[in-house]
Amino acid sequence: MSLTFELLQQKDIAAIKGIVEWFEEFDVVQIEKFLSEKQNIALAAKLGGEIIGLMYGYLLTRMDGKAPQFFIYSVDIHTAHQGKGYGTQFMKFVVDWARGNGFSESFVLTNKDSARACRVYEKAGMAHSESDCERMYEIEY
Repeated sequence: MSLTFELLQQKDIAAIKGIVEWFEEFDVVQIEKFLSEKQNIALAAKLGGEIIGLMYGYLLTRMDGKAPQFFIYSVDIHTAHQGKGYGTQFMKFVVDWARGNGFSESFVLTNKDSARACRVYEKAGMAHSESDCERMYEIEY
């Protein structure tokens, strides 16, 4: 069986319900809301018609007139399917999909100690930037 990929839309909510169990923090109502917003993007990796991977992120419109950026917020492959190259195939698809849809760039944040994730992103053609002068700051509400 080969891996297939598709852009998820509100009409796909029935298929998405099956993966909610592997994401404890996900809620079907929130997923429907997420998919209803045009700047939100969700892509699925399927094996034999079953969703085994999910990527979601955001279209970021720029004020400088350049094409939008694609912020990849999360990429997950079900644990039963990890270590088989599916994550790399999925990320290569995501990168090609974003390029083909006119994004100026795509980016993802990860922990530098997450070697597996770093390898997947690098195999997909992404390059990391290491800078002592860049930091991410966050605050939870």
